[in-house]
Amino acid sequence: MSESILIVDDERGIRDSLRGVMGDEGFVADAVASGEECLKALERRTYDCILLDVWLPGIDGLETLQQLRAIGSDSAVVIISGHGNVETAVRATKLGAFDFIEKPLSIEKTVLTVRNALRQRQLELMNAEMSAQLAKEYRMVGESVAMRALRNQISVVAPTDGRVLIYGESGTGKELVARAIHAQSRRASAPFVEVNSAAIPEELIESELFGHVKGAFTGATAAKKGKFELADGATLFLDEVGDMSANVQAKVLRVLEEQRFEAVGSGTAISVDVRVIAATNKRLDLEMDQGKFRP
Repeated sequence: MSESILIVDDERGIRDSLRGVMGDEGFVADAVASGEECLKALERRTYDCILLDVWLPGIDGLETLQQLRAIGSDSAVVIISGHGNVETAVRATKLGAFDFIEKPLSIEKTVLTVRNALRQRQLELMNAEMSAQLAKEYRMVGESVAMRALRNQISVVAPTDGRVLIYGESGTGKELVARAIHAQSRRASAPFVEVNSAAIPEELIESELFGHVKGAFTGATAAKKGKFELADGATLFLDEVGDMSANVQAKVLRVLEEQRFEAVGSGTAISVDVRVIAATNKRLDLEMDQGKFRP
């Protein structure tokens, strides 16, 4: 579906010219001559971008912009002015305008500015949708600076396939963050496999992570797949990774570097495609300085 543009300018020649240009660029374009007409147009439909002249009869462009924000319009607004000055540009930006362009208009610059404004609006809508989803599914509510920053970080790292380390005190929701990252990743349809390193005895952690073959140790009456193999093509969440022994850390590091491992008691390498998200309540930088955690 084509994106929609509303042109607001009291000069008929500019309205007609911009409407033609926007139509040629593949947009659906409407045009009105005043701020009042702009507000009425938005009662009938929404627009993805509004090209809004500052100097208008009746309510001017900046007052129109203020009213647009007051009614909750999320249209990207590009201010147009034939008498540009820094004060007007600053005020327009504070009121939520995406950009400010001056007459006489450069068609090339105007089209580029509109496309950039639409791209920014799309990113903002995606972030808002993601924030709502995180709040609903993972109870990540709140509009504090810290919470907004956290949601933004999640939205940045989730689409990548990079490894993530989450640091926080016990009970602060590290697993919720890990699940949110997984849910927004390309692996979302695959399992989210968890391992709580602190809850597994030292003598069993290798078997839990890498699996074992039958007869690998006393009690190994059948072969068992480890969490790394179960998470092939998926996400593996290593909780409290700072509690792993140096020996296990070394083996996990090898998997991270080579994407392959051997089950306990086996000499055959198993290749996997695993995204690892780890969490800890320990300051791993200090642990490394003390030789307790591998860099």
